[in-house]
Amino acid sequence: MKYVFILTLSILTLSSPGQKPKKVIKKLGDDPVFFIDSTNVDKSEMMNYQPEQIAKVSVYKDSNAIKLVGPDGKDGVVYIETKVFARKRYWNYFRTKSAEYSNIVLTPESDSSIQYILNGRILTTNFEGDLSLINDDIFKDLKVIDKNTLQKDFGIVDKSYGVIINSDKPDNLYKANKKF
Repeated sequence: MKYVFILTLSILTLSSPGQKPKKVIKKLGDDPVFFIDSTNVDKSEMMNYQPEQIAKVSVYKDSNAIKLVGPDGKDGVVYIETKVFARKRYWNYFRTKSAEYSNIVLTPESDSSIQYILNGRILTTNFEGDLSLINDDIFKDLKVIDKNTLQKDFGIVDKSYGVIINSDKPDNLYKANKKF
């Protein structure tokens, strides 16, 4: 139960764009609906996940929650996306944007030799949620660079390729200055 409380508190703290975490907690009811990787789950299912496995959390409340799941959403909806799920989403998306990316990253799990660079920022840890937010509304371009260019331009020597992604910031990003 301790892990559920900590995870829920962490989720609520990191989520709900534009509002302070305490306000979000007050607005969620006693029995929100939980989704993990697009699957409706019981609150107890969260105990199977460690916080470092979570890529992204979205909290919906009031009429937005009811629009998503119907009357069951009256106490809110918490949507959790794991890093594994987020990686599959951005991998599928980037493959549609670049044949070169498709040729060097054959599976979502095979990107360990890739250095992602988002809007000039080198992504080192916990970047899966940032990359999974990219869609056609904000995407600008993607460029694959070789090891020599990666080393020369960014000083990175332990990766085989660099993937430079340029995009706008999502409108619903919390204060538009966190991570992304």
